Amino acid sequence: MPEPLDDAFRANCDSPGDQIMQVSRTVVQCRILPPPDMAAFLVLQYDGALEAPALVVQKETDAIDDRFLVEMSYFAEVIQKSGNPRRIYFKQRSLDRLMAELLQATGGIAAND
Repeated sequence: MPEPLDDAFRANCDSPGDQIMQVSRTVVQCRILPPPDMAAFLVLQYDGALEAPALVVQKETDAIDDRFLVEMSYFAEVIQKSGNPRRIYFKQRSLDRLMAELLQATGGIAAND
């Protein structure tokens, strides 16, 4: 695992309400509480349960030979009335740029879409 990237990812998940979640051996998430107006929008727009949605930044790392492939993604997660989570993917250039800079600052190469 690329330690500088993992350390930087975890260090940047430090705002009040942020939570690091180790989903699996290769997947770690930073779960962020959205502002109240955004939370209300997500629940109403996506027919969510009355449970706080989360904004999620996810890092998945796979080892290939002597190198690592890292995929960074972000999405909103809204708990549905059935109890199952629904992921809502969206595009935000500033987040794309921030993730590319994080990869490059820790010795990686960012791929372009």
